[in-house]
Amino acid sequence: MMRCSVVATPLVPGTITPDSMPPEQLEELLALLQAGEARLVGPQGEEHLVPAPLYGLLKGLLDNLKRGEAVTVLPHDALLTTQQAAQILNVSRPYLYRLIEEHAVPVVQVGSHRRLRIHDVLQLREQRQQVRRSALDELSDLGQELQVEAV
Repeated sequence: MMRCSVVATPLVPGTITPDSMPPEQLEELLALLQAGEARLVGPQGEEHLVPAPLYGLLKGLLDNLKRGEAVTVLPHDALLTTQQAAQILNVSRPYLYRLIEEHAVPVVQVGSHRRLRIHDVLQLREQRQQVRRSALDELSDLGQELQVEAV
């Protein structure tokens, strides 16, 4: 199952929230996608098969909405404000400014404002998650070693 990248902030344009459609409609759409290949019907009634990558994206989007998660669809190079980027990273704006000063994430100057590309922010979020996972794995290993030695 493909999982969409979820951005839980109403400040980002293009956000769809779970309450933006009735639950029955969401269930119906998911059931249709579960049934097999999806088709789009054009204005003259012509049918077009939905390509597999788009099919997976639609299914992931609906799965996230069903779990009560908001989903944001943005172009790969969309620019975010520092506030939006900080919310996605779950950090404060001052901490984000420090990350920017340390060149942990590139910025684009738009006039006097700093903007961050969504793909750079999501890449930084993934890097930070990997560092956290590694630290937790090390702690778990250390705990296992200490427990073995204590017995």
